[in-house]
Formats: sequence, C-alpha cells, structure tokens
Amino acid sequence: MPDKKISIRKVMIALGWMLVGSTLLVLLIAAINKTNDATCSGIHIEIKGTGDHRFVEQADLLTIIGAKSGKSFTGKPMKSIDLRKLETGIRKNVWVREAEIFFNADRELEILVTERTPVARVFTANGMTWYMDTAGAYLPVVTGKTPVKLPVITGMPEKLMKKRRGDSSLIARVLNIVDYLKADVFWNAQIEQLVYTPEKNIELIPLVGSHRILFGDGSNAAEKFHRLKVFYEEVLMKTGFEYYATIDVGFAGQVVGTRASGISTSVDKNKLPYKLTATPLQVNNPISSERTVVPRPSPASTNAQRTPKAVMRRQ
Repeated sequence: MPDKKISIRKVMIALGWMLVGSTLLVLLIAAINKTNDATCSGIHIEIKGTGDHRFVEQADLLTIIGAKSGKSFTGKPMKSIDLRKLETGIRKNVWVREAEIFFNADRELEILVTERTPVARVFTANGMTWYMDTAGAYLPVVTGKTPVKLPVITGMPEKLMKKRRGDSSLIARVLNIVDYLKADVFWNAQIEQLVYTPEKNIELIPLVGSHRILFGDGSNAAEKFHRLKVFYEEVLMKTGFEYYATIDVGFAGQVVGTRASGISTSVDKNKLPYKLTATPLQVNNPISSERTVVPRPSPASTNAQRTPKAVMRRQ
C-alpha cells in the first residue's frame, strides 16, 4: 500500500512538471508569433561626437538605410528589416567610427552612431586637403560643412590619403605633436602651423614672431617643447621675437638659435598669447653671438588655465 502511494505521488509530480513545461512552451510560441507580427513604430537616431561640428547628420543616415524620413519604417514588420545589413551600410561612411542598430522596447528602430574626431587639417604640396582623426585616418573634407578650426599641417605626402595608409611612423610623430599642442595652453595658442619638409623634418610656424622652429623628426615632443619654452623665457623675452630666424630644438639637450638680419631687440610682452613663467635658467649675453645654445633645463611649470584658440593656416 505505501509503495502505491509513493508511485501516485511521483506520477502527480511528473504531470505537474509536464503542465508547467507545456505552459511555458505555449507562452514562448505566443511570444514568437507576437514578435513576428510586430511592426516598427518609428526610427530614433542618436549621433555622438566631440565639439559643436557634425559631419554625419540624421538625414545622411536615413539616406543610407533607404528611409525618406523618420516615419518611413513605421508599420513595417520588424522581422522584414535586416538590421545587420543596415548597420554595415552605415559603417561604410568614413566619418562613422561605431554604429549599432536594434529595436528598443517601444519597437523603434534605434540607430546609435559615434563620429570620428578630427584633430588636424592636412594639406599636401599640391594643395590637396583632408582631416586626420585621432588614429591618423584619412577623413574627407565634407562639401557644404563649415571647416573646423584645427592645427594645420602642410607639405604632407599624398600617399597618406590613399586607402588611408601611409607612413605610420610619421603619423604617430605628427599626432604626438598635435596631442601636446591640445594639452598645453601656451603652445596651443602660439603654434599655428606644422610644416613637413622635403628633408622629412617638421617645422613649426608661430603666431608671434617671424622665426621658424626646427623640430627635427618630430619625436620626443614633450622634451623639445620644454626646452623651447625655457628658450622663450630666458632668451626671446630679452632679445625680442624677431631676433632669431630659426630656433632649432632638434639637437638633444639643447636649443640652437640662428640670428636674423635686420633684427629688432624690442619685446612687446603684451603680444604674447599667454604669460610665460619664471625659470632659474641663466643665459649669458644672448645678443653677443651668432648662435646661442641653451643646455637642457630643469622642468618649468605654469598655472595657466586653458582657453580656446583657433589655429588657422598661415597666409
């Protein structure tokens, strides 16, 4: 008799689990059918980027996915929309860094796009131009868009724009300089152009002064800018910003200034883009010789607050 009761209990438990399983299966099938019958309720687009400029507009994305407006997909069966195909199409836009497409809880077609960030405007010797992003990739200048005010790099090889490939070492060195300019208040205001020379070196064109800054191959940017700043503080503040034709920081541990002809020794400190800080470095008789060499200095600091500055191409 006890064995019979145990058997009946096992049967009841098994039947209970079967009932639960059947119920879940029915609910799953109903949910699938409901999803298959669900229709798109609209399109929601979000574009992320840096700054106020946008190189990818909502209208551009709608054109890529074949929608005339944000309501073009309304009422269309969700199962008939190929999300992977739409996402692939959007990713083909060179200004798009990341793209994600899915249906949200409101059955809207959600399109999330992150733009690439331009950090410099590049010109070749033949006048061809494009933007360079944070990874050194080629970004075309978009017709009808207001040009972005960025550091200008001239004389760059045209091969850099072909299939977005080129000298990765050169790109890395240029980006290193651009990144440093962005992070430093004084140099961001003072340097208005970078020039890539036929000798494969980099020169900097300052906003204040007629001198050219010879930067060597562009490597060790932070150390070179530090030496250059000390030279500005201890030499140019005494001689004037027209005294030297070139200031060379390409030599390790030193700064070499070559005097210009027809010089003026006056210094108008009010014309500086930012106030320079004091430094313990001493320079003896900077006007007395043709070339002034400043040894490697100790680090200098500044309490400057960053202010926006538009760097335009030197005319």
